[in-house]
Formats: sequence, C-alpha cells, structure tokens
Amino acid sequence: MSNVAHHGVIEMEDGKHRISRERSIFLLVPPSQHQVIRREIRQLIPELIGEFLGMWYVMATATAITCMLLFYNPSPFLPGFLGLALPWGFAFTFMVFAVGAISGGHFNFSVTLAFACFRGFPKWKALPYFFAQVLGGICGTLNMWFTYYPVGYQIAAGKPLSEATTVAAAFFNNADLSEYTTIHSFGIQAFYTAFLLFVIFAITDPYNPLAPGANMFPVIVGFLVMQLGCSLGMINQFTINPSRDLSARIAGAMLGMGKTALPGPGGMLWANQIGSMLGGISGGFVYEALVRPFMPRVEELGPTPFMIQWEKFYNWIRGRKGESLYGTRENGIGNASQDDQIQGAETFEQKRYIHEEDKFASNVHHVPD
Repeated sequence: MSNVAHHGVIEMEDGKHRISRERSIFLLVPPSQHQVIRREIRQLIPELIGEFLGMWYVMATATAITCMLLFYNPSPFLPGFLGLALPWGFAFTFMVFAVGAISGGHFNFSVTLAFACFRGFPKWKALPYFFAQVLGGICGTLNMWFTYYPVGYQIAAGKPLSEATTVAAAFFNNADLSEYTTIHSFGIQAFYTAFLLFVIFAITDPYNPLAPGANMFPVIVGFLVMQLGCSLGMINQFTINPSRDLSARIAGAMLGMGKTALPGPGGMLWANQIGSMLGGISGGFVYEALVRPFMPRVEELGPTPFMIQWEKFYNWIRGRKGESLYGTRENGIGNASQDDQIQGAETFEQKRYIHEEDKFASNVHHVPD
C-alpha cells in the first residue's frame, strides 16, 4: 500500500482521506523550542504596547508644545528655546517612568538598534519595536492635530497644508535652509544621535560606579534630550530619532502635506533616518569600545562578551593574539556572558548591578536553558 500526501489529502487504496495539518510558525522550529517561542511572544506583546503608548504620548504632547511656539503670536516660548526643549525632554521622562519597566522605554529606533548591537537586546525584536514606535507616533501626531487643527487651518489661510510651512513645521523638520545641505543635515543627525546614545550607555552601565539608579535614569534622559535640543533645535528640530521623524511625516502625508512631508525638502527624510540610525550605533560603539572596558567594576564583575571580542580584535591588530587582559573561561579569570556573571557573582550587590542593566538598559529577559 502506497501513501502519497499532497495539499493536506492522503490518497489510499480505499479512497481519499483529508487530513488536518498544523500551519504555524512552529513548523519552522523543533518541538523542543515551541514553549520558548510562546514565552517570547507573550513577553513581546506588552513590550510593543508600551513602546506604542509611550510614542503616542510623546508625539501628542511634544508636537503640541511646538504648536504653542509656532501658532500663537506672541508665543509664550519665544523668549527662549528652552521653553520648547524642556517639555520635549520631559515627555520622554514621563513615559520612561510609565512603561520603561515593561519595554525598556526606548521610544527611539536608534536606541533600539544600539542596544541590539551592544547590550544584548534581542535583535529579532528590533523591527517590531520600530513598527510599534512609528504607529504610536502617528497616533500621537494625529492626536495633536485634532487638538490644534482649527488654529492650523486659520494659519494656512486657505492654502493647502503642503504650502503652509509654519503648519508643517509643527509636525516635522521642513526647513529648506540654503546654508544647510542634506549631507550636512545627515552629519548633524549622526553626531548628535551618537552623543545621545553615548550618554544613555553611560548612565545605564552597571560597570560605571557613577551611573544613577533606575529611578533617576528617566529624569536624566529628559535633561539630556533638552540639552541636545537647545544645541541644535533651530537647525533641524533636533530629530535624533527615526521613529519620531518618520511617524510625524506619515501623519503629515495622511493629512495632505504631500512631498513636504515625504520625502521632505531636499530629501530630508533619508538624512534624518539613516543619519540618526548610524549615529546611534556609532555612539554605542564608542562607549563600549573606548570607555566601558576601563570602568573600575570590570575587574569585579568580569568582562562582557563585547569586551572580549574587542580585545581579540585589538590584539590581532597588534599581532599579539595570545595576550589577554581579562582571561578566559579556561584559566578561570573571566566570564564571557552576563548569565555567567550573574551565576558567578559572589555578592548581592554584583547581582543587583547586572540585573539592573538587564531590566532597564537593554530590557534583556534571559530564558533558562
């Protein structure tokens, strides 16, 4: 008797028999991993909700503050740009306090990318985080427009929104400044996003004895965003956040702003997106490669996997492959993973520092073997 299976039907000697076949992502992985995947998915859903809600709040409130600056004359914020930058910063502060313990409080794809590259954030979560951030940002921007559209249309004075530059500026950077080329804007985004991630990596580093606790981290991030905003806000609205920029442009395009929104004057979209992504990765790399290895707690907690790989590369460049500052598992000096550091930590204080990084900085959730 021969059996031939095709399209869920088995042909047998006594006729055709329809069979039911499980069609799911679990067909792609061994059965032993099904429970792990279910656990990861259950964990991912609230994380995405947190990123979505956080970006909604940030864009709904912070772009509304921009409207207060641009739509009213005299504006309550005109005496100084600080009045705009400070509320933007604290919009992030409040949402990190609200949902940071669930999702990590990224609200910025540059942050997500950098932590995926250097701090153990699961790489497969990066794109879902980006989609959640952008969707939340779109909802937040539309929320702002629902609040201010009567004033916005009054300022547009009958012109299409694509020609109302002041209205568009409340959404995204639409400045067509002759003194700033698109390449220059790309460089600005890269440098200042690198500064952002460099500091974030420093203040979330358990190896840094001067790093604040988790309760102070959101406040410091708010002041950091404010400081960077005051540094370059009048140039290109201190985007330094691909999720913020893209979501506002999509919302603007939905409302009829056309090419002013996408791709923006001079192709500003790619400068903001690519510049801030590369800048975030660069800032994280500089901290991980040039600062973190020299922190005093490295000897106490052991090297991270990146430190060991970076040391191997450095020794390869020097032609000294056999040397090691940290040691290896074989000689019993160093450990190569955060899990090993947690298991091998001799004091509660060491465990607390490592777990604080897992919970707040990179939002890594280790799955038991």
